[in-house]
Amino acid sequence: MEASTLVNTAASSVLDLTSGLQKVIELTLYSHPIFQYYENVNLNHSIANKKNALIEENIWPHLTGHTLVGPDKINLRSRGLYVIDEKFLTEFEDIDELEPDQHNHSYTFFHLGSKLSGHTLIIHGGLLATILDELTCRLAFQSFESKKGVTANLQLNYFKPCFVDSYVMLKCTLLDKKGRKCRVKGQVFLVDLKADLEGKPVPEFVEDKANLLTECICLVIEPKWVNELNNTRH
Repeated sequence: MEASTLVNTAASSVLDLTSGLQKVIELTLYSHPIFQYYENVNLNHSIANKKNALIEENIWPHLTGHTLVGPDKINLRSRGLYVIDEKFLTEFEDIDELEPDQHNHSYTFFHLGSKLSGHTLIIHGGLLATILDELTCRLAFQSFESKKGVTANLQLNYFKPCFVDSYVMLKCTLLDKKGRKCRVKGQVFLVDLKADLEGKPVPEFVEDKANLLTECICLVIEPKWVNELNNTRH
């Protein structure tokens, strides 16, 4: 067999293996009761809040959407699971705080690979900051009529290391909105798909303080020059 044939065969085998591992990562999450719970929360909320089902991703970052995506990097990123009441998607009024029966949240799942490490075997804190910034902004945008904005301030607290090859869930919650300013809390939770839920409700299990790795408060503003922002995919 010629050398070029051997190289091509080896490359093909690596691609097949990579594709196979990718499918396992996806199937492991999407078939698990934890992900299915949050997906059903999104679907059920969308039945009574039609515009919640119509939310479109309105920023297309090359860094987290292309450059950092691939084998041993961002191996998986779920679609954003929004749970937002209809009034917040249509009225755009000030919000002092969410009432207990109100909803303005989002959930996104990731599998983060070894090529995203800073310290050995630990996901780089800057990567977590980046995806927190991006996803808190995505939620905040829904409270602006333009559906656009920019980060003005990002405050972070790191509680525990996020190890490589982990599934995590990013939960974003709107805190308040005043005019062109909106504050959103973002949280990174470890999602151990091998753990026994021990009969606990899924959110109580996943969003336990013991699983909280990183938390942020993001201040997002809708600038007066907002119409100059181009968030379309290119």
